[in-house]
Order: sequence, then C-alpha cells, then structure tokens
Amino acid sequence: MKKTKYDSFNAYMLRGAGFTEKWEMPIIENVPLSIPVELVLFSEMQRAKTSDAWVHFYTDDRRFKSIWTAPTKHLSQLRRFKGAISPDFSVYNDMPLAMQIYGVFQNRAVAYWLSTQGIPVIPNVRWGDKRSYDFCFDGLPSNSVVAVGTNGCLRNADDRMLFKSGLDEMCHRLSPAHILVYGPAPDDMFQKYIESGINVVQYPSEMRRVHEREAKAGVN
Repeated sequence: MKKTKYDSFNAYMLRGAGFTEKWEMPIIENVPLSIPVELVLFSEMQRAKTSDAWVHFYTDDRRFKSIWTAPTKHLSQLRRFKGAISPDFSVYNDMPLAMQIYGVFQNRAVAYWLSTQGIPVIPNVRWGDKRSYDFCFDGLPSNSVVAVGTNGCLRNADDRMLFKSGLDEMCHRLSPAHILVYGPAPDDMFQKYIESGINVVQYPSEMRRVHEREAKAGVN
C-alpha cells in the first residue's frame, strides 16, 4: 500500500486499516465525541476567520474532488481546524449501484486516512434507496456521533420519503448518541429521535447563512 504514481485507487490511504467482511469498507474507529461549535466549507478554509470550526464537504463533488485526487496538499490547511466531517461523495438513488458503493468507499477511505494524519474525523453518512442500506452504514461505529446532510434532500415528497427511510435505518443500525445535521432538521423526521435521547444538533447551510447576511444587511 505504498503511494506510487500508478496508485489511482489511493490504496496508500488504507495502510493499517481494518475492513468489513462483505463489502470490505474501511472501518472507522476512535471517533471523537466532540460537537462542533461551527462548520466551515472545505473550499472556504483559506478565508475562514476562526480555527475553532470543523471542516465539512456538503457541496457539489467537483468542489472537493481534490481531497481524493491530491489529499496531501490539504493537510496543512485541515490541521488548522478542530477536525473534519468526512467527505459527502454523492450516493444518489438513481446512480448505478456500483457508483453508490464507490462513493461510500471514498467517504470511508478519506475518513480513515485523515484520522491517521492526526485530524479528528466525524463520519458523514449518505445513503440512496433501500438497496444502499446493505453497505452505506458499513464500517461506522455504533453509539457514537455521525453527521448527515439534508440540503437538497427534502425538495419533494419522494425525496423526503427516501431521506426519512434512510434516517430511520441509520438510527436502527448505529444507535447514534449524537446526530449532526447540516441543513434543515424537520420535526417530523428528527423529533422522535430527540425524544428518545439522541442529541440532534442542526447547522444552517451556506445558502441559508448567505440569505441571513443579506437580510441583515438590507435591514441595516
């Protein structure tokens, strides 16, 4: 698992990793139970005014593809912050299943590698339809902290049903102690988990923050 110019699969990232039995997903361990006070987008790291934030990847894949193609060049920037939420590689329900599996694998591989580089990592969980349940929770710790992104996932009734179904399955399989939510956290999806004792922490999306800043500027 040495890094070579021919290593197009980033096998070097997985040196020392354990793997799940069926899908051979890298196993993510030693997840910190820290709750981020603030999140900063990966592409905004250089402009961030605080180092107390955690870095997130809830945006178009093209905006963070370099964390896969050239991960080492970002280490010094990432180390300025408290930690990172693992990359949100796309897992759409209408993608071929092979691509969904690969997206989850990339998520786990980067998460594992960052943790070996001394960067605390909170795992992001992303699913498609029910077919993905067999592998999309693979390698993640139970009774720990996980993150999910809802931005763009609740646009219509079908999207909401898919997200709610996956959320229910995630909570059933992982029994998380904390769920970090980037984007809206509707009561009809999250309230029952709050009442069951899970700590649900919601963070506004970048778009919402921009709108709030514009509204505030308009008032002033």
